[in-house]
Amino acid sequence: MIEIAIACFVKVFPNNKFLFSRIGSIKGILLAAVYGSGGESITPFKTFIPWIGAIWFLLAFFWGSLIFNQIMKLSFKKYDLLSKFAIFSVLTLVGYYLSKIVTLPMSFNSALGSMLFFFAGYLIRRYKKLFDQLPLYAYLIFLASWTYVATLGLFSIENMAAPNIFLNLISSVADCLCLIKLSMIIDSWLVKKDKYKFRQEILLIGSGSLAILCFHLIDLDNISVWTILLKKLNDTVPYWFAIMIGNIYRIIFAYLVVKIIPFVPLLKSCFFPRKSIKK
Repeated sequence: MIEIAIACFVKVFPNNKFLFSRIGSIKGILLAAVYGSGGESITPFKTFIPWIGAIWFLLAFFWGSLIFNQIMKLSFKKYDLLSKFAIFSVLTLVGYYLSKIVTLPMSFNSALGSMLFFFAGYLIRRYKKLFDQLPLYAYLIFLASWTYVATLGLFSIENMAAPNIFLNLISSVADCLCLIKLSMIIDSWLVKKDKYKFRQEILLIGSGSLAILCFHLIDLDNISVWTILLKKLNDTVPYWFAIMIGNIYRIIFAYLVVKIIPFVPLLKSCFFPRKSIKK
C-alpha cells in the first residue's frame, strides 16, 4: 500500500527529488505482489513481471518452513537424519536447476533451494553443545573456506544463481557458523562489561527485523537519499568511502524504523503485534 501511495505521488509530482517508484505503475506493483519473484523472472508469459524486491525472503521462508516441517514429520526406522538429509539435498538441487528453466510464483524456487539451510539450522540447534565446543581453529577453517568460495562469484538464493552450487552451499553454512560464533562473543563481552543499554538496543534491532526488511525495501525502491549521497560524494571522495557513508545511512534508517514504528498504532500492530496485545 505504501508503494502504491508513493507511485501515485510520483505521478502527480514527477520532478520531486526525494521519492521515486522503481516499478512505476500500480499494475506493475500488483503484478509483482501477486507473482512474488525476488529477481528477474523466467516465465512463459509475454507480460513483463517486475520483481517484488527484498520481500521475496518472507515468501521463500514461509514455503520453505512448510516443506521443512512436513518432511521432518517423516520417520525412518534406519538412518533417519541421513534419509532426511538426502531428501533436502534433492529438493535444494531441484530448486537450483529448476531456476534455470522457469521462475515459479511466490519465490518457490528459493524455498526449494533453501532446504539444506533449514536442515543445517536444525542440526546446529540440535547439537548446540557440540558446536559450542568447537575450537577456534575450526572457525578459522570455516572463515577461510567462506573467503575462498566468495572469490569464485556471487551466490544468490533470490534467483538460485551460484558459480558452484556445492561449494557455495558448504561455505554458506560455514559463514553462518562464523557469524553465530561472533554474535555469541559480542553478546558475552557486552554482558561482561555491563553494556546492558547498548545490548538492549541491538536486541531491539533484532526484534524489529521484519519492519526493517519491509522499510528497507521502500528505501531501495522509493527513496532517493542513497542515490543523492553517492552523486554528491563521488566527485569529492573515493568511491569506497562514498559507499561506506551510504551504508551508514542505511543503518541509521533501519535504527530509526524500529524506534519510531512502536509509536505508530497501525504500524505497531502489524510489525510488533505482541507488544500491541500486551497493552
